[in-house]
This record gives sequence, C-alpha cells and structure tokens, in this order.
Amino acid sequence: RSGERQGHGPCDPDAMNTQPRIAAIDALRGFALIGIYFFNILVMGGPIDSESPATTASLADPDWRIWWADGLFVRGAMRGLFSLLFGASTLLFLRQEARVGAYLRRCMWLFLFGVINSTLLLWPGDLLVIYALAGPVILLFRDAKPTTLFIAAALVTIVLSAWQYFGALGGGDGGSPDIAAEQAARLGGYAANLAFMWHKSLEWTLDISTLRWMLDAVAFMLIGMALYRLNVLNAQAPVRTYALMAVLGFGLGLPLRIWQGAAAFANGGDYSALAEGTFQIGRLLMTLGWLGVFMLAWKTVPWRGLFAPLSALGRMALTGYLAQSAAAALIFSGFGLGLWNTLGWPERWLIVPLVMTALALFSTAWLSRFAMGPVEWIWRALTFGTAPPLRKEIPA
Repeated sequence: RSGERQGHGPCDPDAMNTQPRIAAIDALRGFALIGIYFFNILVMGGPIDSESPATTASLADPDWRIWWADGLFVRGAMRGLFSLLFGASTLLFLRQEARVGAYLRRCMWLFLFGVINSTLLLWPGDLLVIYALAGPVILLFRDAKPTTLFIAAALVTIVLSAWQYFGALGGGDGGSPDIAAEQAARLGGYAANLAFMWHKSLEWTLDISTLRWMLDAVAFMLIGMALYRLNVLNAQAPVRTYALMAVLGFGLGLPLRIWQGAAAFANGGDYSALAEGTFQIGRLLMTLGWLGVFMLAWKTVPWRGLFAPLSALGRMALTGYLAQSAAAALIFSGFGLGLWNTLGWPERWLIVPLVMTALALFSTAWLSRFAMGPVEWIWRALTFGTAPPLRKEIPA
C-alpha cells in the first residue's frame, strides 16, 4: 500500500464521555466525515489497487480534474483531522474515566469494528484497525506536555518521510492487479464480494506497511493531543491563531501539493520518491489549514445552527462511517446496483452529498430521541461491560 491506498476512518472524542460535549469538536468531526467519503468513494467505486484514473493524464478528462481536486484538498488531510481528534479523544476519555484498562478495552473493540468494516462491510481500506493499534502507543504520552508531544510527532514524521522516500525509490510491488478477477467478484453476489475483500484486507493488514500506517496515525494523534492541551481543538484559541493556521497551512501546503501533483500528473499519476518523501509535511500543512478555516467559521459565523447537521454527523461518526461502507457496497456491488467501475470520478463524487445528506437527516432524527448513535452505544456497552441509557429523558 503506497501513497494514500489506506482508507480513512473516524473517531469520536466524546463517544464514551458523559460530560457536556464539546460542540466545536462534534462539528469538526462531522466535517471530516464528509471529506473522508470524498476520498474513499473514488476507490470504493473502482479497482481497489488504483490511485489514479485508468485513462491518459489530461486536464480535458473530468476524471483527472477530480484527481487534481482530491490531491490538492482531500488526500491525507481529512484523515489528518480524524487522527488529531483521536488524540484529543484519548485525553478526554482518560480525563473522565482515568482508567487505562477501560481505554485499552475501547481500542480492542474498535479493532473488532475495523475487522467488521474491512470484511463484512466490504471496505479493506478501513482505518479503525490502524487507530486501534495506535491507541495504546499514544497512551504512553498521556501526561506529556505539548512541547514533548510536538517533538515526538516530529521524530515520527521524519521516520515516516524517510520510509516513504526510500520505499518509492525501490519502486512498486511489481505486480499488476487482475482487473478481470476483481470485476467478476465485485459484480457478483455477496459471497463473491466477501471472499475478494477478505483476501484483500488480510493481504494489506499483514503487510509491513501496516506499521507505517500506525506511525502515520500516531504522529497526528500526538499533535492532536498537544492542540487539545493548548485549547486549539475546542475552539478556545484566539481568532488570530486560527487565521494564522489557515494562512500558513494553505499558503505553504497548496504550493507543495501543486508541485507534488504536477510531477505525478506528468508521470501518469505515479508520485516520485521526493513527492512521497514530502507527503507527510504536505498533508500536515493542509490538515492545519482546514482546521484553521473551520474554526474561523465556527467562531465568526453568527448563526450556529448552520453547523447542526455537521454536529449530528460528528456525534454519530462511527455509525456514519460504517454506514458509508454499507452504502458503497450496495451502490457498487453486484448484489446491489452493480455500478462498480461504471461511474467516472465526478459521478462518484456526486454520490457523496446524497449519502451524507441522508446520514445527516438520519443522525438528526436519531439524536432527537436517543442520547448517542447505535454503534456508539454498542461500543460503550462493550467497553464498560454494561449497557448505558440510550433513550433520552424527555422532561415532562
């Protein structure tokens, strides 16, 4: 798995928390959940080993224009936001529960959800397994100061950048995907899809690159822990802080991404070793840019109700993430609409607002009657060994 092959996944910093929720984090998580789907849908709807359109690179081709938009604004950045939030979730959880055992059980059950998503829900690009593996690592830094967290994240990022650079120098795995076999499986029944996805998930998970993906998550989780301690993730920092993040993040990140993309575009979509080696810093800059822009909007838009759909999605991010996989399976697989590899990249992107609007409406309706999402409720019950109240108490 090179580049961005590993998919994106969610986290819910307050999924286990009975304290008042942090509204800005809920809305930010909902925003990231939508962004996640814009990347994942491209791979869900076509050959899973392909990171670029099958046609010759051309700006006249709508598929390649979406490739550019994804590469500039989405690729890695939305995963970065989720990883930041998972770091914050660790501190939020431990602040209330102060029980390491409960946190480790939380990670264990998250691993199980990842296995379900990568097999039964037919999405090997799942990131929950990676987050579950990274969770115990960042636990070692639960009492660290922001400076220590930033230094540790920088060291991990250096290792990752070197790994990606030298890995790209070594070339690819040398194999060509068997599109005909994948097509037969994906356009077949559920059993054929499950057999193909189970094999692909096992192949990816047992590969050494899983360690790289874990370090990728750890670096951003550590940054998220530091930003939470500095009151950045909870929207308590000054407006000028978020403005600076937006200007520097996009001002430095976009030129870097344009250079990386131009080199890859000229090479049919394959990123060079130098582009791979600078990928982590590029996605960090874009992640911070998106964080700055979102928090600026949060602090300056007068009508907070505009964020209500995002907040509902964010409160049920784990439910929504699994639902995204289920929706894609029904849309693209043979036992559903059978649209695998028939829609262009723009058409796949058009699916995102349809699915996410439906999820936002469902989440809003559900949370009007229940205290948490259905999967979040199961996660909490498994973690603590007791079923928490689900239905909201309606005042008489």
